[in-house]
Amino acid sequence: MHAPRVTVLTTLYNKGPFIEEAVQSILNSTFGDFELLVVDDASTDDGPERVRRIGDPRVRLLMSAENTGRAAAANRGYDAARGEYVAVLDADDLAHPERLGKQVAFMDTNPEIGVCGSYAQTFGSRDHIARWPVTDEEARGLLLFQDPLLYGSAMIRRSVLEQHRIRCLAHWRTPGMDYLFLLAIAKHARTATIPEPLMSYRLGEQNFRHGHDPVEVRSRIYREAFRFFGIDANEEELEMQLLFHQLYRDLPDAKKLRALFRWSEKLIALNRRRRLFTVGVFERRVIQDRDRWFYLLADRRMGAALTHLRLAGGWPVDRLAYLLKVRLRRLIGQ
Repeated sequence: MHAPRVTVLTTLYNKGPFIEEAVQSILNSTFGDFELLVVDDASTDDGPERVRRIGDPRVRLLMSAENTGRAAAANRGYDAARGEYVAVLDADDLAHPERLGKQVAFMDTNPEIGVCGSYAQTFGSRDHIARWPVTDEEARGLLLFQDPLLYGSAMIRRSVLEQHRIRCLAHWRTPGMDYLFLLAIAKHARTATIPEPLMSYRLGEQNFRHGHDPVEVRSRIYREAFRFFGIDANEEELEMQLLFHQLYRDLPDAKKLRALFRWSEKLIALNRRRRLFTVGVFERRVIQDRDRWFYLLADRRMGAALTHLRLAGGWPVDRLAYLLKVRLRRLIGQ
């Protein structure tokens, strides 16, 4: 049997209203040498039947007798994939007609790249162009903070997955599976993003992250990421890492700001020593996220904002002017 150049992998669980449109977006591709592998994870809606009714021989449907979670379902797809490349498409997203062709051409031309993604046109609850780092150097500098590329736009060199036995964490049932999977790929291969939207990403209540506690989810992801990178962090330091994402239970006071600065300095020193992340990119991100707290606190906790200024080691004119503006606004409002 002829092996296609690309296996498009879609995991499906109770997204019947969207799956036909997603499948059709692949079938409309200008690149023809592909198979579409839909891995159903014991859906309780009519999603699998909608896939069957399409009746295209390029579509393979793998069924499961029990729900095992998105990560384990994806692993069944990676195990069954036959293509040289595996392209991911979530069941509620849409591939643009030229997506597969442009990604195959890029991967063929850049054999050092193990996985490439693209920008995305979001739609649904918000419309904008979602962008990711274009180069491996930039993406690698941000790995502790974000995905190197959009998983739902990924095209992966299957040889990388097989050579290094890379799969998703099968037990993982909460959001973050895609980030951790991409970390494992980035450990062994370079990444890239094609700087144009080659797919449409649907935003809405059907998204996997919807309804989850972001603090709890991000805490669990970071515990695993710290283990992956060999970063020793206690619970207070984990809390400080969440502050980089503006995630918190209580607004930080002066004590927590001092802890945030200590954690920032520890991360920068650790990375200079171990070179886990592109140094300049990483340090700019740490300082940028840390310094953003000055403006967040100036509007709500003036004393904490002043503490931030002292810890930052200077009294820049722009920040002093911002404090004055906030103070005047409060006086006028009284």
